[in-house]
Amino acid sequence: MTPRPRLALIVITLNEEKLIGECLRSASICDEIIVVDSFSTDRTVEIAREAGARVFQRRFEGYIGQKQFALDQATADWVLSLDADEQLTHGLRQEILAAIGSGQAVAGYKIRRVLFQLDHYYTRATYPDFHLRLFRREAARFGGIEPHAKAIVKGAVKRLRNPILHFSYEDIAGHVDTINKLTTQWVAVVPYHRLTPVRMFVNPIWRFFNWYFLRGGFLEGTAGLYASMSSAFYVFLKYAKLYERRLAERRRTASDQLPAGLSGHCQTVASGSVPDPCEASPPTVRQES
Repeated sequence: MTPRPRLALIVITLNEEKLIGECLRSASICDEIIVVDSFSTDRTVEIAREAGARVFQRRFEGYIGQKQFALDQATADWVLSLDADEQLTHGLRQEILAAIGSGQAVAGYKIRRVLFQLDHYYTRATYPDFHLRLFRREAARFGGIEPHAKAIVKGAVKRLRNPILHFSYEDIAGHVDTINKLTTQWVAVVPYHRLTPVRMFVNPIWRFFNWYFLRGGFLEGTAGLYASMSSAFYVFLKYAKLYERRLAERRRTASDQLPAGLSGHCQTVASGSVPDPCEASPPTVRQES
């Protein structure tokens, strides 16, 4: 009987002590576990090592580079990529073993994530969240646009039926913090476009309409409303921050063009809506007798 191919798990972490243990235990079918940690200050590294992981500590320079480094450390035939806040279900573990042992000429498998938030599992199409998470090591690399790293493979890709459980947000405050962090990272790598103000208005409306009505968010009650509204806010904030960055670039450009000696004392207002104090006439002083 031919032995099944070996399977590696790769995870990147930063201060994930609340979730990393369950994540690694859920992937008990893996023959090797690779954790790349960005110098956590909690018990993340200790918990990972107790679970049998090989832990590498590396300064975080982006999700794509960090996940590619994790992939480069793996030696198994197949690789399963999880986030620290994700867990495999029993059905998915069995399906993964069957898939990699089938001998099919497939380079990878997409797996759906089911988000758990506000005491609700989003099992409908509100989160049609399929990602390429299981793939042949030698056929894969990580790419995408920060902060959204994705696996890219050469070859055919199929889908698995059972989901990954995604425990991403402890509360709404944590969700808002994540939105703020991800939108800031997105703005750092995306160029400004002249249609950005239009997209800031139109795209959030479309996102809400798409999620709430077309994808059936209304069928998930208040949780579906929250998911649709927060997703629309995420889209709005991306373009709002992109517009803010554009204004900052204009101010810097205008400041660089000031005559020598003035740039340190005058504030040029790029928008033109506020008068430049350097160009204002001195006030008229009237002396009363």
